[in-house]
Amino acid sequence: MTAVNDIRDIFSIFHDGTITTWTGDKDLLTLTISCKYLAERIDKSFDEFYIKLENVSTVELDPWPFEKDMPTVVKTEIADIFRAELEIISADIQENKVVVTCSQHDNNFDYCGGNLTISARAIKLLDQSEHPLTVDELWEICKAYWAEFRNK
Repeated sequence: MTAVNDIRDIFSIFHDGTITTWTGDKDLLTLTISCKYLAERIDKSFDEFYIKLENVSTVELDPWPFEKDMPTVVKTEIADIFRAELEIISADIQENKVVVTCSQHDNNFDYCGGNLTISARAIKLLDQSEHPLTVDELWEICKAYWAEFRNK
């Protein structure tokens, strides 16, 4: 259960971050998360993080079409899922899988977001220099950002 909780927690902390690129496959899927407001707290020149998902058993996107009456087709091919940049809104656990609610702003696609479902054996988080971070370290960076933001 730890991997599921870690996956949910990491995606939750990246609220307002965007999945911009991907590499790999279901054995090792690496997602680039653009989240400047947190990344620059590690190093002023940073603007992204890397998430490495190991042994992915589920990765799919159930898109929200722009038009209500359009049929939806769940995307199951990694290249199709991450073709558009997905902005992270929230993450939750459903049926032992993480469901990441995402928006999508590129009008060249026929959907405005969707639910990204992920299940993997393990997750690793790296900063832009590929230094490993724990969920707790990321959480502390996030808390410090919001505390400073509130005090402005």
